[in-house]
Amino acid sequence: MEKDTIRTLIVEDDVKIAEIQRIFTEKIKNYSVIGIAHTITEAKEIVPVLEPDLVLLDIFFPDGNGIDLLWEIRATKKKTDVILITAAKEVEFFEEGLRGGVFDYILKPLIFTRFADTLEKYRIHRENLDKINQISQTEVDHFLRQENKTTTHAEELPKGIDGITLKKIVKMMEGVGPKGISADKAGSLVGVSRTTSRRYLEYLVSNGVIVADLLYQALGRPERVYRKKSPL
Repeated sequence: MEKDTIRTLIVEDDVKIAEIQRIFTEKIKNYSVIGIAHTITEAKEIVPVLEPDLVLLDIFFPDGNGIDLLWEIRATKKKTDVILITAAKEVEFFEEGLRGGVFDYILKPLIFTRFADTLEKYRIHRENLDKINQISQTEVDHFLRQENKTTTHAEELPKGIDGITLKKIVKMMEGVGPKGISADKAGSLVGVSRTTSRRYLEYLVSNGVIVADLLYQALGRPERVYRKKSPL
């Protein structure tokens, strides 16, 4: 492994999403994934051993909370940075992440251009820090202001997924109760066909924003229903 390689650990409970993050990360120059943890317990065990440069961290896990892991990493005073990648839109999580010094806070579904932009900014940030021995006010202003400006990119969505319709589906799902909603009913609420509705819902499932379950009925085939991911 080259000296400048950024050793990255992925902490994500969804196996498919973790694999997507791995593929995305290894597409970017100077990055290498050194491990994947699917539980907070597992992450707590391997972070001290691997001592990664960067942790890509989700918030909601069946056995704990990613924010707690963030503070544990900070308590070790190791040179490990954290980027939160989560479906959590609650302001308190965002605020806690900022207080914990996360480099960025990326909302799911994960878009490659947004993700790649952050990792490129992080790489440049590390390189710039390595070049200086003493800090001046000019350099402070550069690191805390200029480097934190958000670079805008047009979000790249898969073929068949329109950004406006996706936002409507996401907004509709925010009002869905714990019993979930069928693709047919979701389509009626948003104003699209059942087929279109299901395509968007499955896209959100694949990105870990919502979850899908089978609802078994007395007669007929079980129905696939969609609901928000529970904050455990």
